[in-house]
Amino acid sequence: MNFADHEVREGRRLMDAGRDNRLAIGDLLLAVASPAGGDGALEAFCGEVGLNPRTARQYRQTARACTAPMRQRVSDSGIHVSYSVLREGSRTGPGGTPYDEDYRTLRELLREARDSGAGRVCVATYRQALGIGPSLRDLLNASGPGEATIAEYVDALNRNGPEREKIIRALVEEDAELSEAVRTAVDAKRRRDQEREKGGRGTAGGERSDKGTALARDLVRLRDQAVACMNRYPRAVDLSAEQVLACKEAIGTFEVLTVWATDRVGTHTAAVRRIPAPSRESVSA
Repeated sequence: MNFADHEVREGRRLMDAGRDNRLAIGDLLLAVASPAGGDGALEAFCGEVGLNPRTARQYRQTARACTAPMRQRVSDSGIHVSYSVLREGSRTGPGGTPYDEDYRTLRELLREARDSGAGRVCVATYRQALGIGPSLRDLLNASGPGEATIAEYVDALNRNGPEREKIIRALVEEDAELSEAVRTAVDAKRRRDQEREKGGRGTAGGERSDKGTALARDLVRLRDQAVACMNRYPRAVDLSAEQVLACKEAIGTFEVLTVWATDRVGTHTAAVRRIPAPSRESVSA
């Protein structure tokens, strides 16, 4: 390796400073745009400071979970703990509670690291101790060595096991932004359906409106790209090693997308069935 110990220390110091800055931003977001106030204030504030709302929600959630005493404990430990580690502990599971409530597991890992002379707690070790996998966003955006890709994660699951689809569905459900985006799209579609039933809009106008949503555009574009890809390479049988890896990534991503889309179609269909049919007045001749 071509770096010295002092460079490692400086790198960790800068990482710690970045962690503290992110927590400070989270504190500010809690003050000016609390979760109870809805997303309007958050998005407006993000627009003023140039912050992505998704990132802002993450900062806010981590700052709320990582209390002042916990921050002091991390600082006093002398163990390098990145912001990514704190973020993992604040992630909420299907039940809505953090995976590491009060950071009990992280506290134990800090004690173990101090006793063993380790210099840091890494994300992979923390996830293993919590018994959780990476987030869907991390899998989709994996780019560096040691980061699991979505293909590797899905391939590691028992391909024929009964738990496979359940695990993938849980992975999808954990992503709060995806879930919120889908809920918004489903609610908007349901409102349009009701308006069309009441005669407020024509079918053609409703269809154009549906296609105009970002979610619909992206899905239609994705479908078109998949069809175009298959049409371009209809006889590609002998794949190179690079092409095999690309195929595996595509399979893993589309498998998760299939579960995501199937769940949402089922949710929307059930919601539409619950809407009472409008009463129609009889028309006498």
